[in-house]
Amino acid sequence: KLKRGEFIAKAEAPSSSHGMFWEHLFRIKSSNNEYQPFVQCQLCHDILAYSIANGTSTISNHVKNCLNKLSKPKNNKILDDFLSKSTEVNVTVNDKRSITVACAKFCSFDLRSFNIVKGSGFTSFCQSLLNLGYQYGSAKLGVPSANSLLPDPTNISRTVAQLAEEYREKLKDILKKDLQEVKLVGVSTDYWKNSGTGENYLTINIHYSKNEQLVTYMLRTSLFDQSKTGENTRKKIFSVLSNYDIDPYNYHIVYITDNGSNLICGLQGEVHLRCICRCAVEMSKGKMSKTEAPENM
Repeated sequence: KLKRGEFIAKAEAPSSSHGMFWEHLFRIKSSNNEYQPFVQCQLCHDILAYSIANGTSTISNHVKNCLNKLSKPKNNKILDDFLSKSTEVNVTVNDKRSITVACAKFCSFDLRSFNIVKGSGFTSFCQSLLNLGYQYGSAKLGVPSANSLLPDPTNISRTVAQLAEEYREKLKDILKKDLQEVKLVGVSTDYWKNSGTGENYLTINIHYSKNEQLVTYMLRTSLFDQSKTGENTRKKIFSVLSNYDIDPYNYHIVYITDNGSNLICGLQGEVHLRCICRCAVEMSKGKMSKTEAPENM
């Protein structure tokens, strides 16, 4: 799990335990910041069992033995020993985790498949960047391989979910502050279909004015696996707003949609505007007759 980036290693000694040997040990944490009953030796990278209840004699002796091995002179080296030795550096767990987070952002922001990190072309591209960094870098410790850094697609998927929740909480704080000064809020929404899978999605955006500038945030795009009735549509919109602590009954909200019957039915009783641009697009596709268009068209 350390190699996959699911766990991280931290150089933090327990407050109840003291000793110089802790300078050469990492403690293992899970993604939810809980310590695991293991430590990792920084000298040989072995994973050792550890719990406060069992004491530190085993891990302290391990560190002592590693230090003794390092202090012994290494004589009788032959030329082949140097030629056959790999120059690839060992990547730390924290560095591996930073790459996982970067890959998760790359896939999310650029709408790429998680499996892109397994492609030979992508790996070659990353290796070229690493080689260039090594060429112009100052440390010259050796070039890490792209394969040792790139995470598994499943790990990227988990990290995307974690990042999405972090960004969602940040947006909640922004909206909570901004909407205190806002008198009128716009909410636009529409269905769209994945042409490849046939799955339906619902996107919900919020709009308001701040410092005489229009502000727009996408609150959610989610799979809609229910029947696209007006009642289900209304429930979903109100549920998403509530997830951001926006009570639809405590704000002056104007809903903006196209001329879809489920949206018209679902938003009965609300202030509801039909977007002229969307209706014009529907008419151009032949999906809506002129008699169905809003009067102001």
